[in-house]
Amino acid sequence: MTTHTDDVKGFDVVVIGGGINGTSAARELTAAGYSVLLAEQADLANGASSRSSRILHCGLRYFETQHPVRTFARSPTRFLAAVRMAKAAMESREELVRLQPERCKPFTMCFPLWRGDDIRSWHLDIGFALLGRLGPPSPPLDYRRVVDLERDIPFVADLRDRSRLTSVATYREYMIDWPDRICVDNALEAERNGAILRLFTRAALRERTSDGDWIVDLSARSGASEIVRAKVILNLAGSWIDNVRPVGQMANRPLVQGTKGAHIVVRLPDRYQGYGVATLHRGGMPFYCLPLEGDRFYFGPTETLFDDDADKARPTVEDVDFLLGEANHLLPGLSLQRKDVEFTWAGVRPLTFDPDQPMGRRTREIHDLTARGMPHVLAMTAGPVQSHMSAGRELHNAVARLLPASGRRVVVSQAPSRRVAAPGDCRAALAETYKTAVLHEHARDLCGILRTRTGHAWGRHVDRDVVDHAAQSVANLLGWSPEQTSKEVDDFLRHQSRHFPKGHAA
Repeated sequence: MTTHTDDVKGFDVVVIGGGINGTSAARELTAAGYSVLLAEQADLANGASSRSSRILHCGLRYFETQHPVRTFARSPTRFLAAVRMAKAAMESREELVRLQPERCKPFTMCFPLWRGDDIRSWHLDIGFALLGRLGPPSPPLDYRRVVDLERDIPFVADLRDRSRLTSVATYREYMIDWPDRICVDNALEAERNGAILRLFTRAALRERTSDGDWIVDLSARSGASEIVRAKVILNLAGSWIDNVRPVGQMANRPLVQGTKGAHIVVRLPDRYQGYGVATLHRGGMPFYCLPLEGDRFYFGPTETLFDDDADKARPTVEDVDFLLGEANHLLPGLSLQRKDVEFTWAGVRPLTFDPDQPMGRRTREIHDLTARGMPHVLAMTAGPVQSHMSAGRELHNAVARLLPASGRRVVVSQAPSRRVAAPGDCRAALAETYKTAVLHEHARDLCGILRTRTGHAWGRHVDRDVVDHAAQSVANLLGWSPEQTSKEVDDFLRHQSRHFPKGHAA
């Protein structure tokens, strides 16, 4: 079928996917003078971007494995890949802390070391010496090994195997406060630079024209449809990357291998304030206790293969039991139970498919899909939240090799995002925040307001009164009748219970 394109609006680039890498790419491309349309099948930060572990780590995790010396000696290629990823982590850590300090919350990570365990103190000494050489000097790692545990580690009495505990390595880490909001701010910056945002809109590749442009069908959830053309397509759909291909084209070998990570949120005593804990769980994978907000901390992640639709990923009974088991193995003094779990979440990491690595390859990669019958289509896999800035630049450079910008370069803003009213603020201030989310930030439902754009319903369950106030605040703006408003409240509470259940309801 040939599409007549004389009256079809054209763009330099169509970005498919409104997660952290899609919005970062749109921001970089518009700043460089490209005309961009960003299409997202749901809301911004709908997938892995909002369901990650939210840690801005220094890169140590890439060396955390059972028997590290033996493992890397047997596979120098794996060691070199770990070095590259650790270097990228250190660089992204510096960049994010420097440019978006309001999004980076520092804390002291503690890595307990036990006599006879696979991870030895000298392993960490070497690891941090290497990290210090790989990355910028600021922000500092503040690495040291604590031996006076009673004096310097306030929760030491909760740790397992006290008789074998020889020391605790401490170092500075950061939590990424609210990746969802970073996606929103990136998208709004791209829009100010001229990008067109099409949220709740599915993009489908139809065909290429005789002059090499792609015809893209846009189908909005509202029922509206649109046809656009683009010279380059960026497929940044995360876990859904393999679903983006021309109509009728058979599936190739997958680009993405999904692995599910689940987390549980609990309240911990004051002695944990300002601290986190890192270790390897009994299966040999990294396991953390991380500060969320106030006295709320979370344990995770799990790591299991997941080949279903990422929208269906949610914490299971088995996930919660596993995480509680590992938390109590690490910190038996807490004696955590299911009733202590106030919130859970799960997301799917879109790692790079590799038949030789069943759990997927963690290296960030850009794929040119020409050999798959999709020239001028690029995809990215395994792009973590913390390195989204460099991912945006790398994607811009990849586009620039295919196409010059049609417009002028503009200055990319590094201004902090707007202030969002906190849950404890007065109802009038909260109402204004909710209205702003709708009027200026493309929110169209209560999930987009209470989670993505304000964070009020992240890490905690909110009650009906909070949800009803948000709904009443925006009902007129969204054209909701009283009946529709009530339904939206019910739908949000049902979604909260199903996708972020408490421990007893998982």
